[in-house]
Amino acid sequence: MRMRRSADGWRGLIGRTFTPERAARLAAAIVTVARAQDGDGPRVVVGYDCRRLGRRTAQLVARAAGDAGARAVRIVTHLPTPTASYLVGAGDAELALLVTASHNPPEWNGVKAKGRPGCSLDAALERRADALFDDWERAADGVQSGHPDDACADDTGDLGDLGNSNVNACDASPWIDRHVAHVLSCLPATPDRPLRVVVDGLGGIAGSAMLRLCDALHWSAMPLGCAPFADFGGVAPDPSLPASRRRAADAVRAERADLGLVVDGDGDRVYAIDGDGRTVEPHELFALLLAHRHRQRHGHPERGVAITATTGALVRRQCARWHRPVVELPVGFKHLSPLLVEGRVDAGAGGVGDLAFAEFGVDRDPFGAVALLADLLAASGRPLASLVSDLRHRYGRFDWHESHVDGDATDTQLRAAGRRALERCGFDARTARITTVDGVKFSLDSGEWLLLRPSTTEGGIRVYGELLSARAAGAATALAAHVARALAAERSP
Repeated sequence: MRMRRSADGWRGLIGRTFTPERAARLAAAIVTVARAQDGDGPRVVVGYDCRRLGRRTAQLVARAAGDAGARAVRIVTHLPTPTASYLVGAGDAELALLVTASHNPPEWNGVKAKGRPGCSLDAALERRADALFDDWERAADGVQSGHPDDACADDTGDLGDLGNSNVNACDASPWIDRHVAHVLSCLPATPDRPLRVVVDGLGGIAGSAMLRLCDALHWSAMPLGCAPFADFGGVAPDPSLPASRRRAADAVRAERADLGLVVDGDGDRVYAIDGDGRTVEPHELFALLLAHRHRQRHGHPERGVAITATTGALVRRQCARWHRPVVELPVGFKHLSPLLVEGRVDAGAGGVGDLAFAEFGVDRDPFGAVALLADLLAASGRPLASLVSDLRHRYGRFDWHESHVDGDATDTQLRAAGRRALERCGFDARTARITTVDGVKFSLDSGEWLLLRPSTTEGGIRVYGELLSARAAGAATALAAHVARALAAERSP
């Protein structure tokens, strides 16, 4: 079993499907394909986060990149993914290889790849690299390259001999400072409204970088989980999980802070928490920032907006008022970035805090989103909770729900299971508009919706949707249970 291609990069279980040697083969495949496409060896940045084997893997990845023809390789300690995308977009490198599994549990690790002009590899290059990696994996089949005990291996100490004159190591601090300066330079002026903010880095590498942005905004920040740990301090590094946001929400209320920010393990997802300790859903934050840009005439309002199949329907309702086209794409920001590159859209959002605005770059960038939020809060002078309340009053109150069901299913089984679950919960599934952009999505006349899609990384079926707030409390739990039972029935012979 090899690492699995995911919505962003490749992922695997440490010591099993993920090993430093496998990551090195993947890196060599990516550099080989990139070199064949461009006709020259790329300059490569290799970053890594705080996961087990990250440091050792980065060293092998850097060597493999150099041996595959990269003309210069830099290993950068604890480099947030959005900063790596910025560096590639700014011309400091042609390729970034990042040893991280992003928001996945600490048992996982992986490799993300960012290419010009500062986003995930284009689809054709990614497919060719994956095919070459697959060939090399088959050729190496049977060669011992890892052990389950590697998941507990010590990964401390310096990087040692990098083994190639084209490879050197450096600290991420100057790059992060440049990234922060860049996002602030994209605003008309630095926002002038000092706020008290809670920042939870969830034990990953991005919390300290977000603190630097807060300092540049003259915000007083209370850090939580901003020191990196291999096990993320016992907290899941995924801000989309309510349990991972609870610590920040409690701190916001206890400290009477103005808002909270929760970032994932490698820093390319962000959730906001209002001053009452309530979560601002990613599509709500995106809608607030879109409206602010619209009022301030930022960006290109004549262009469309790109979203994934899991993005809340509020964005569609808002854009319809402005006669602004919305393009819905599969989960994974690699599907949205090409539209930003082509200029077809000037903003994009997924459903898990992955937001992008064209003035900052063509990849998701929570630092840009937070800078824009600071601009909105300074311009309005209002609390975040008040702005969200107005948004819900204008476009309707819907509650987000998300769950996971073990096992696999075909699209036909997903379609049948979703219809049955909706009917069992009292919805008229016969009138639902069904789309298959990614999985099977049921959109109801009420504005409510249900999506069933296979998980590309951890397996199983992910269940997403929005229900009217008036009935969401009981209906969401019942719907998730009915989906699980319906899928089990569909799989039965």
